[in-house]
Amino acid sequence: MYEANLALISPPRRDVKLGGLFFQCLRHHGKALILNTSVIVLLIAYTLIGGFIFLHFEYNYAQFMKMNDTLTKKECIEKLLRRDRNLRSSHETDFAHVIAEKCLTEVQAADPRLEWSFKTAALFGFGILTTLGYGKVEPKTINGRLFTVIYGFIGIPMTVILLTNIGRYLEHVILKVKQVCHLKVGDTDNGNFSGTTLFFVMILYLLLGALFIPLLHGELDFFNGIYFAFICLTAIEYGDLVPDNNWFIPIVIAYVCIGLAISTIALDIGSYYVRKMHYIGRQLKNIANIRIWFGAKSLQVKELVSAVGQNIGISEHAMADIDLETLVNSAILVKLGRLTRVPQTHMIVDGIWPPELVPLFIKDGNFPMFVDSEEELLDATPKKTMVRFQVMNSDVEDITNADISPFNQSRLSSDPTAPSAKSIARTSYVRSRSLESEQSLQNITVDTMI
Repeated sequence: MYEANLALISPPRRDVKLGGLFFQCLRHHGKALILNTSVIVLLIAYTLIGGFIFLHFEYNYAQFMKMNDTLTKKECIEKLLRRDRNLRSSHETDFAHVIAEKCLTEVQAADPRLEWSFKTAALFGFGILTTLGYGKVEPKTINGRLFTVIYGFIGIPMTVILLTNIGRYLEHVILKVKQVCHLKVGDTDNGNFSGTTLFFVMILYLLLGALFIPLLHGELDFFNGIYFAFICLTAIEYGDLVPDNNWFIPIVIAYVCIGLAISTIALDIGSYYVRKMHYIGRQLKNIANIRIWFGAKSLQVKELVSAVGQNIGISEHAMADIDLETLVNSAILVKLGRLTRVPQTHMIVDGIWPPELVPLFIKDGNFPMFVDSEEELLDATPKKTMVRFQVMNSDVEDITNADISPFNQSRLSSDPTAPSAKSIARTSYVRSRSLESEQSLQNITVDTMI
């Protein structure tokens, strides 16, 4: 009985916990996992099929050229012997030297990487897809060269998309590792890679490559390993990384793909700094049409602002009257600590102020201030202001009172029977040029992935 009770209260086994976590992760990320796995399988199949086609076009021609080269050398030696009969009676060393100088000047050591086989054909196709270049063989036939163009035209975009996606996942994994190791992610990173993090990741990549590349080849030292790892990381060539042992080739391919994924992260960070440099000293324009990405979907700024207005019951036309350029510049100054808050340029008068007071606002040229208003906010507002009242037609004019539920009525309206037209008070501020010259474009990257 005692043993049975122990069995009932014993904690679950570790493998059961791991299995539960695995299925939970699979349930949450199943679609992304299936999609990325399918793309990887498709890319592998595309590479293998391309290798077969390249081998079909180039193998017979390569064998023909090899045989033709052998015949040419043979004819050269025979011609040399017939022309100078004194060589027959000369010393064997001199005889061999003359033949090597006259006929065998282009002889190279036998290297299987320089001959067309299925392995070299597949590696050549992989070099095209990754834009690295295999560098050991190249197509000589017209059919092979035309197929190279078609093969790369279709496969390169697919490979770039896949490697960029792998770079996103790699970036996410490294950030998670930093959190697990209790390393604080800086506020300036906004949850993304920083230049410092990328630098250390690249150093680690080069060091790992310098350590294991000599083990795969058995003839390279540490410094040559760094050289070949850097050549691979910078997408120059990877042919010298391919080992003679076929079992090590998948390791090299995985190493190359990781390096290319890191390169895509570097391009993203570089584009961020290029964007900052491009907009230094320039004023942002056409902010309303800037596109913000939310995962795989996107919205323009004006669409997002309109949606916010609809959510709080403000007319779309009223939201469209907001000067987004001035609003964004003010938000930047608040971010930099030069303003305490974004100045208020619009006010919904209907439901707050009696209509009888509107002419007084027009006469005074300003909004009334309350006794509990913050002094710093009052000082931030220019002394000379101009109030322009504009009547905006509400979008709910055609909606009957029966269709409006009490829950959806605007909280800004104190009288349910009041007309639907709202008076919008808009203040046009004359901003000094000194503030415009101090505008910074930091943290204005709105087209990054969220």
